Amino acid sequence: MLRTVFLLLFVCSAALVSAIPERVPGLVEPATNEYLSGKVVWADVLSTEPNTTARFYGALFGWTSRTLAGETGKYTILSTSAGPVVGVGRGPDRKDDHPATRWVGYFSNRNLNAAEGAIIQAGGRVLAGPMSVPQRGSQIIAADAEGALFGLMDASAGDPADGKVVEGGLFWANLFSEDPGAAAAFYRTVAGVNARSASGSSHVLAASGADRASISPIDVDTSVTPTWVPFFRVNSMERKLKLAKRLGAKLVIEPRTLSNGSLVAVLADPLGGVFALAEFNEK
Repeated sequence: MLRTVFLLLFVCSAALVSAIPERVPGLVEPATNEYLSGKVVWADVLSTEPNTTARFYGALFGWTSRTLAGETGKYTILSTSAGPVVGVGRGPDRKDDHPATRWVGYFSNRNLNAAEGAIIQAGGRVLAGPMSVPQRGSQIIAADAEGALFGLMDASAGDPADGKVVEGGLFWANLFSEDPGAAAAFYRTVAGVNARSASGSSHVLAASGADRASISPIDVDTSVTPTWVPFFRVNSMERKLKLAKRLGAKLVIEPRTLSNGSLVAVLADPLGGVFALAEFNEK
């Protein structure tokens, strides 16, 4: 079963690699050459219907769209007023011909060669890379020991700076894991983050002076497989959920209030890609 999962992930990663044109703009413009190792700095979404997926997220968050074309295919960059946020690439067709999407989040990492060996030694698998994308930098796409897909990126222009997150901005990622403790140890080794226990069996991953991501247990009564979920900021959870439903999204986890007062909800886009919204408590 695990072999089948890895095979499917390899097909997914190969599809993303083939979808990225030869030259893609850097994560920040102009270049800063400043780095925040361990921060989630980018996310790609693989879609069997990339135009549909780009329109959905663009309408939901008000992102602007820029599609780049090359000999290897098309790649759409979606941006907020603060700059690029995510990319949309062509994903592989499913055997049942159902449309599908899947998210891949990238941690900043300055030494991909060392990370490649660490991933393998920790029980994961490198699916693509290290590979160089002119202007963008170098990246790895990998699967952890449970099969969850993730990426590492050494961006040529530098990483997006910490600071105020605008609406639609990517600021967090959560791994739903069957064994959060083991997953925390894995990412501590391969992503250069520190892990600490949180509520229940959850963990928080910190790096470069701030909390960057989290790991939560999967409900044993669900059929969810281990996966990373990106979090995007919204100013009004109520309004954004209404819009998401009108656009065809489905609610996966009802809105809940965290200990810091922020409100979060998890949704699936019309093609099944899982993502999360967060309304900050700024009082």
